[in-house]
Amino acid sequence: MTWLLLLLGVLSAFSQQLTFHVVNFAEDPFDLTARSEQFKKVDGSGALYAVIKVGCTNPEGLREYNFNFGNMNHLVEWHDGKLWVYVQKNAKMVTIMRPGYTTIDRYDLHTTIESGKTYVMQLSEQAPVIMTQMVMFQVKPADARATVMIRREAAGAQEEVFGITDAEGSVAKTREYGTYTYRVMAENYHNTEGRFTLNNRGETHIENVSLRRNGANVTLSVASDADIYVNDQKRGTRSWTGLLRAGTYQVECRQQNHKSSFQTITVAEDKDAAVTLTPPTPIVGTLAVNSSPLRATIRIDGKDCGTTPKMLPEVLIGRHTLTLSREGYEDAQTTIDIAEQQTTDINLTLKEKPKQTTPSVGGTPNASGGRTFTVMGVSFVMMPVEGGTFQMGGTAEQGSDAYNDEKPVHSVTLSSYSIGQTEVTQALWKAVMGSNPSNRKGDNLPVERVSWNDCQTFITKLNQLTGQNFRLPTEAEWEYAARGGKLSKDYKYSGSNTIADVAWYTDNSSSKTHPVATKLPNELGLYDMSGNVWEWCQDWYGSYSSSTQSNPTGPSSSSRRVYRGGSWGYYAWCCRVSRRHGSTPSGTFNHLGFRLAL
Repeated sequence: MTWLLLLLGVLSAFSQQLTFHVVNFAEDPFDLTARSEQFKKVDGSGALYAVIKVGCTNPEGLREYNFNFGNMNHLVEWHDGKLWVYVQKNAKMVTIMRPGYTTIDRYDLHTTIESGKTYVMQLSEQAPVIMTQMVMFQVKPADARATVMIRREAAGAQEEVFGITDAEGSVAKTREYGTYTYRVMAENYHNTEGRFTLNNRGETHIENVSLRRNGANVTLSVASDADIYVNDQKRGTRSWTGLLRAGTYQVECRQQNHKSSFQTITVAEDKDAAVTLTPPTPIVGTLAVNSSPLRATIRIDGKDCGTTPKMLPEVLIGRHTLTLSREGYEDAQTTIDIAEQQTTDINLTLKEKPKQTTPSVGGTPNASGGRTFTVMGVSFVMMPVEGGTFQMGGTAEQGSDAYNDEKPVHSVTLSSYSIGQTEVTQALWKAVMGSNPSNRKGDNLPVERVSWNDCQTFITKLNQLTGQNFRLPTEAEWEYAARGGKLSKDYKYSGSNTIADVAWYTDNSSSKTHPVATKLPNELGLYDMSGNVWEWCQDWYGSYSSSTQSNPTGPSSSSRRVYRGGSWGYYAWCCRVSRRHGSTPSGTFNHLGFRLAL
C-alpha cells in the first residue's frame, strides 16, 4: 500500500495541472494596427478583422496558447514577443487553451468586437513547480576520469553530458523528478549502462558504478635513456607504466644519434604485463686520438676513455667535447664531430705548465682566528675546531623533523681539526682547475655541479699546489662544526633557531645560489653550513650505530656518498644540522658543492 501511495504522489507531481487567467482586456483607441495598410486583414465579407494583441508574463509560453471564438474566424501571428489574434467582428466570448493548464472556457470579453479596431489582452500564468533531487555518481576506479551521459525517459528528451568524475571518482548535480538512463564511459574501460528514478528530494540519490577494464596495466622499460613511444605517442623515458586497451600496439624506442628499435606487443584484457624493450642501436663512428706528449688521459664529454695513442671504434655520432690531460701540462680541449662509419683523426699538443712560485704553505693567521691560504692569487680561510664529544643525530632540538636515518642518537668523540670558513668558491675552483662547471656563475658564489669524484680531483691538485693535506670533512666532523663544536648553543640550524638569519633556502633564495658569507656565521665563525648549497662529506652513506664512537669515518662501502646542510632549493627542515642526504659519487647537481677540512 505504501508503494502505491508513493507512486500516486509521484504521478501527481509529474501531472500537476497549472492555471492562467486574463489580467485585463480592453480596446486601445490609439493603436491603428488593424486599419494600417501594412497589417490590416479582410474577411470573406470584405470587413476588416479586429486585432487582439496578447501579452503574457511568460512570453515564450505564448506560442502554446490556442484561441476559439466560436463561429467567428480568427488568425494568429507572432510579432515582437506578442501574439496578434485577428478576429471577425461581433465576437463576444473566447475560449483560451494551453497544454498542461486549466482551460478558460468562454471568457466574457465584456464588449462586442468591432471591425478594424485594436485590442490588448494580458495573460498571467502560474509557473510550474519543478521537483528536483541531488544525484551523485560514484565511479570505480576513482582515477578513471569517466564521462557520465544521462537521458530522461520522456518524449523528445536528448542524451546530455552529466559530467566528468573528479579525482575521487565522483560527480554530482541536481535533476528533475523522473526516470533516467545513463552511460558511463572511460578510456580503456567498457561502457557501463543503467537506469534510476528520482522521486525523493529529501535525500541524495547515489549511483554506484564499477567499470570493467577493457585492457591491462602494462610496464614498458628499456635499458637506455631512450624515449618510449606507443603507436607514435610518447609515453615516457626509460620506463612507463599505464593502462592500455586490449589490442596490438607498435612500440618504438627513440634516442638521439641511435637507430630506433621497434616491437609489437599484444595487450590482453585484464592481464597485466611487464615488457623489456630492445634498446635503440647506437650510430657510431671511429675516433683516432694522438697527442704530444703521449700517454695523455682521454676524456670524451667528461668520460674517461683511456690514454693516447688510442683508436676508439665506437664513438656515438654527433658533436662531442674531447679533453686531453697529463700531469705537468695544461689540458687541451677541442670539439669533434663524429660521422657514421667514418674515422676522425685528432692530434693535440699539450702545453707544459709554467713553474709555479711557492705558495703560502702553512697559511697566515688572521683576525677571525683562522688561517688564510692563498693559491694562484685566490685566498680562503680555514677555521680551527677544537676536538670534543657531542651527541650526533636527531637530538631533541630537531623535534619531529628528524628522519629515521638520523637515529639512533649516539655519542661521538673527535680530535681537533680545521674546516673551511665558507664553501669552496668558484674563484678558488677556477684557480686550481682552470674551468668552472657551475650552473650560476660568479667568483664569490659557491661552486656547484661538482661530483664527489670531482672534489677528490680538486683536492689532489690543491694539495700539490699547497703542500697541505686538505680533504673533505667526515660526516661527524661536518655535523660537529655545524653545531658549533664546544661553543654549541644547541640550535636547530647552524648558528640560529631562526633559519632566515643564517641560511639561503627556498623561502628567501629566489631559486638561486648567493655569495658566500652573506648570512650570519655560527658559533665557530662558519658561514652557510645551513643552506646555499649542500656539501659533500668524505663518508659513504649508511645507517647509524648506537655505540659510542671515536673519529668515525662511516661504513666501509655503499652506493652513495653523504652530503649535508640543505640548499637554496630546499625547505627549512632540510637545512637542519642533523639532516642527511646522499648520492652516487659521480652525481652532479646545481645545489651541491663542498667545503674543505684539514
